[in-house]
Amino acid sequence: MGYRFAQARIEKGWTQVMLANGLGVTKASVNNWETGHRQPTLERLIQLSEILGVSISYLLGVDEQIAWTEPINKTALFVMHRHPVWTASRGWALVNAMERTLVFADKSEIPFDAVQEPVYAVPPSFALGMRGVGEPLGIDDVLMVDRVWVEPITVDAGLAGELRGWYRPRGRRLVENEYGNRFYMDTYGAKWLAFRSSQADLDAVEK
Repeated sequence: MGYRFAQARIEKGWTQVMLANGLGVTKASVNNWETGHRQPTLERLIQLSEILGVSISYLLGVDEQIAWTEPINKTALFVMHRHPVWTASRGWALVNAMERTLVFADKSEIPFDAVQEPVYAVPPSFALGMRGVGEPLGIDDVLMVDRVWVEPITVDAGLAGELRGWYRPRGRRLVENEYGNRFYMDTYGAKWLAFRSSQADLDAVEK
């Protein structure tokens, strides 16, 4: 976990002193988190997430432990505060790990232990009619290819149709298409997924 803290700080271009000042803690506290000698509280994790511009799941390495197309192990919800999740019956919800509930768009809440159906980090492909082919790429794979097929994660079919398509990585922070539309790496799995090829490619081969 400490590696992720340090990596996010370094990518932002901050020293341990700068981060400590931004959080109102000592440099020793930051160093202890990064070396794994101590763990920050949930409140501090939230602050770290906001100040470094990355998700809590990124800091905790959850994004490497979750198979995008498989249901989440519900114990992972406890470290996914403010992360969007999806259920077949209710659609999108935000995780409130502090209250141990899922908060839906209509403001209704369900306790973790009352959720009876599978919970996904992203909807299964059949739920949104994705046109990307195969398994979604991992973030490291996205950064290693020249271009990727992007599928927005949204229930708005019109918006998905407008934004899906081929994008090129720009550094380590985002992907961008020819029209200037961008998706940022720290929202990967929450707002978009990337694939090596699209259904259109398969259709062209079959013809």
